[in-house]
Amino acid sequence: MESAMLNVNATRFRIRYYKNGAHMGYVFFTNDPDMDPEFEKKMREEIANSRGAGNFKSMFINIPGADKEAVKIIPVGDTGTKDEFLNVKNVSAQDQLVAHRFPPGLAGIIPENAAGLGDPLKAREAYYRDEVIPMRSFLMDCINADPEIVQVGRVEFDLNVIADSNGVITKGRNDEK
Repeated sequence: MESAMLNVNATRFRIRYYKNGAHMGYVFFTNDPDMDPEFEKKMREEIANSRGAGNFKSMFINIPGADKEAVKIIPVGDTGTKDEFLNVKNVSAQDQLVAHRFPPGLAGIIPENAAGLGDPLKAREAYYRDEVIPMRSFLMDCINADPEIVQVGRVEFDLNVIADSNGVITKGRNDEK
């Protein structure tokens, strides 16, 4: 669940990042001792309102009599900083596949290396045999063991049905060793 929430938060953060328009905040610094208080107030408001809702805000600071240049823009972030969005998305997607024990080749994942993801038909057969059939058996046993549910009806799954390497559904393959 944490990986899924991290994935969602990364996506929301990226959306806010682009909707915001300015992809990094800044400090607008002045040191004008003669700045009109009304003008300073207006500058603060303009800068504060120049960004949409999001994480990247800018601010105005006037320090009268400071010994540096009269006006200076100080970036808060660096646009060249490596973006971790893709890493977060990839890791959280992998976590979800691992948590559900689902083969990446069946999930439409594009392989990152030259080895690829193997034969999808073999992956499907192995997943069905190793994950689907045991889960069906577990659910069938739990439901059929409940005395209240059994009065209404039983649940039956054919646990011997499996797709062969050509994708053809056959019976009895699960019994072969």
